[in-house]
Amino acid sequence: MIRVGVGLASISFKDLAVSESPVFKDKSVLSPHYVPETLLDREKEIRSLMQAVAPALGGKKPSNVFLYGKTGSGKTASTRFVLQKLGEERAEGVYSVYMNCRVYDSRYKVLQKTITSFCPDFAKTGYSFAVLYEKLLDWVECGDAASAKEKPGRGRQVVLALDEVDMVRDLDNLVYTLTRVNDDLKRGGLSVIGISNKVGFKQRLEARSKSSLCEQELVFQSYNAQQLQEILKQRSKTAFKNGVVEDSALNLAAAIAASENGDARYALSLLLRAGELAETKKPAKDGGVARVTDKEVEASRKAADEDKAFEVMNTLPVHQQLLLYAVASIAEDVSYKKLIDEGGERLYFSGEIYERYTRAAKKFGREPRTSRWYREYLHDLENLGLVNTVDSGKGVRGHTTLIKLAYEPGKVRKILEKTLTLSTANEAAE
Repeated sequence: MIRVGVGLASISFKDLAVSESPVFKDKSVLSPHYVPETLLDREKEIRSLMQAVAPALGGKKPSNVFLYGKTGSGKTASTRFVLQKLGEERAEGVYSVYMNCRVYDSRYKVLQKTITSFCPDFAKTGYSFAVLYEKLLDWVECGDAASAKEKPGRGRQVVLALDEVDMVRDLDNLVYTLTRVNDDLKRGGLSVIGISNKVGFKQRLEARSKSSLCEQELVFQSYNAQQLQEILKQRSKTAFKNGVVEDSALNLAAAIAASENGDARYALSLLLRAGELAETKKPAKDGGVARVTDKEVEASRKAADEDKAFEVMNTLPVHQQLLLYAVASIAEDVSYKKLIDEGGERLYFSGEIYERYTRAAKKFGREPRTSRWYREYLHDLENLGLVNTVDSGKGVRGHTTLIKLAYEPGKVRKILEKTLTLSTANEAAE
């Protein structure tokens, strides 16, 4: 029998779902998936993309276009905006499909997703690649009739948007297939909008594929601080309640994101998290509203930096993870006395960390490396900003290196303990 306290018994999911936020009007506006009615500072790129796609409305195959630019430079939002406009035209025989190639990361998956987007009754699995290919050709050629024999028509025009196309494992095979589709069609056509963060990804393609597919290219420049400020002001008007966000908070979020390669997604995520932090605070005693200030944006940046750091930790080589785990475990040990305390910061002796590292290695079934390798690992961790080292100078055990962890020890230890345990179990299974 589950016993529930009086206070907990009064909590309802329904009440929580319908409770009004003191901060947000529509949080989804700050999502990277949201496409606003007006995309600021991307008019030129959108016009070029629309011109490339426009022939589909006249029953002609549009040009293939490849979009390049750093993360958060507006490539995906611009593409979704153009596809949305294309759909609003409701032109007969014109179709589009968008997919993220981090999910659909092979030629087979791309073809399968394309077909099932238009033919949901077609089984998603079990068919060979050849059957999928013939199905796609038949569908494109049939125009708007059930079969080409009933009404010859002019076939369908399909615009296929492939986001992060460089993530496709068999990219050259995919490009060759998409090129061959138009060679094998009697009517209709298929064109591609390829999106990549890597300008040099096309070097992976064979010469024939490169020349046939990369007909037009658009490069998206990163946003500057002023442009990011305009974007945040536009979104905040719809996302937040009136008077909640201070102008200085918007300016700070824009400046931070501009320093991080002009990433609009990062700017929006900073503002979203800052709003969520403001949402958790109790209203002022004088009846004032919760506010998003510079303080919330700074806290949001710190949390975002931690998230990035934790992602890096999970991808480190095993012995660097073990060393970082050792630093975290010794920093979490409140009974540990062999340290230097300067201005409230706890600094640990390099020799003591090495001893912890050897113990951690044995704990997770690894053979500890020599002190020479240990120094290399320590140097790598410092370059990544995960630890800081200080030269003790003369007088502290002669001359030694002092080490401190850049992030909260408890969180670091838990993350690495899980990763190292899983890695050890996988090796044992093999």
